[in-house]
Amino acid sequence: MCSVALLEDGVLKEFYVEDRNMNRITGNIYKGKVVNILPGLQSAFVDIGGRKNGFLAATDMLEDRTSLVRSGAVPTHLNVNEGDYVLVQAVKEPTETKGPRLSANLSIPGRYIVYMPTIDFIGVSNKITDEGVRERLTALLEKNRPHPYCGLIARTAAKDARRSDIIDEIKYFNKTYENLLQKFDAADGVTRLSTDGNLVFRTVRDVLNSSVDEIVCNGKAIADRLAEYLKENLAQPVKVTIMDNADLLKKFGVLNEVEKLLHRKVELASGGSLVIDYTEALTVIDVNTGKYTGGHDHEQTVFEINCEAAKEIARQLRLRNIGGMIVIDFIDMQDPMHNDEVVNILAAETANDRTRTRILPMTELGLVQMTRKKTGSEIQSLLLQPCEMCHGSAKTQSPNFLARKIKAQLQEVFTDPICTAAVVTVNPRVFDPLAKGEWFDSLFGGKYRDKLVYLVAGADVKTNSFRISVQKNTILSLPDSAFLLT
Repeated sequence: MCSVALLEDGVLKEFYVEDRNMNRITGNIYKGKVVNILPGLQSAFVDIGGRKNGFLAATDMLEDRTSLVRSGAVPTHLNVNEGDYVLVQAVKEPTETKGPRLSANLSIPGRYIVYMPTIDFIGVSNKITDEGVRERLTALLEKNRPHPYCGLIARTAAKDARRSDIIDEIKYFNKTYENLLQKFDAADGVTRLSTDGNLVFRTVRDVLNSSVDEIVCNGKAIADRLAEYLKENLAQPVKVTIMDNADLLKKFGVLNEVEKLLHRKVELASGGSLVIDYTEALTVIDVNTGKYTGGHDHEQTVFEINCEAAKEIARQLRLRNIGGMIVIDFIDMQDPMHNDEVVNILAAETANDRTRTRILPMTELGLVQMTRKKTGSEIQSLLLQPCEMCHGSAKTQSPNFLARKIKAQLQEVFTDPICTAAVVTVNPRVFDPLAKGEWFDSLFGGKYRDKLVYLVAGADVKTNSFRISVQKNTILSLPDSAFLLT
């Protein structure tokens, strides 16, 4: 497993992990084949060679999305047919229930620019706020774009880049796109045309800027490749340090911080806390006072907790890579100015996030709605796996309900008059509650009083399950721990 951590002044700000055997596809470019059209949704399913077909929507087939947005027009036609081959890029990983999301508008990120060969757009990263720099970069991109209909976005690193380096990168990506088209024409069928690279180099490409002092890694081979990459792409390469005999995550305190990311509850320094819950549609974050008491002014106390929470929420969103719709339940405040200030703090902290976010004003109920673009998988889905006992519900069935299901199945079993006894095997964790409970005192109201039911513990049985073995003779072979229910 490969891990990359970004620390700012010793504080963990971003963390990425990737299984070396994981088939990550986001950013990959494919020659895909349209296998099914959904006219009502103006979308199509496209075979890109994976376990599940990708999903391509009409809006992602547009040749000039910018002009469309400016005109206010809404796309209504999907201009592909079943059996067509299309050049597409994976923009979202597949899940257990859905295939990958695809786009026909390619977006190829580099060190200084993002190259978009099918979108007419010139832009500059929002992280660059100096108007003079923005105007200079806009003019540079406009002058040097390969043809009038392609798009270019200046990334944050372009602010300090040499003019010649930016122009060279534009030419390089234009040539790359031409090669992609040649590969597309030459390929006989569905195939992958290019990949977005491994985690280390993607992160260095996206994160590295003039504020980075040092890169530390624990392998000489990767360190040598990084040093060569930095030499070619930076005027003043960053120092690369090798610590091949150390657990870097433990040495820099990252391992303990990552462990906390797996917890539902986040403790704040003041004594307050956050509770983060994930649902199918959105992520909900609840802010609690916890142990924090503050001064005698309740409004001021609540305001201080919410301010601290807003800063920590922005950090948790980056660390956990939480995407999609997010609802934050701040503690109720009476002063409207305090509400605005908390939202402003949240906005200021998320401004440092490389992933695009959008925040709405706080509602009268103290709720803040925001969105964060989904990029890759959330950290929990990479480091945790569903519990075999509860199947991901985080809860197990109560002994009362389990007993109810056992009784129902026993009644069905004993409708056969040949059955003289039944052995019910349950997980050891629920054996004692079922044996000591009163759920089976009046098992069948006397209807089957001549039947014997034994309860047995079996480690191979899941907590939420049970197994019933029907016996048709009077001699039974049972463990010493077997408990006679009736």
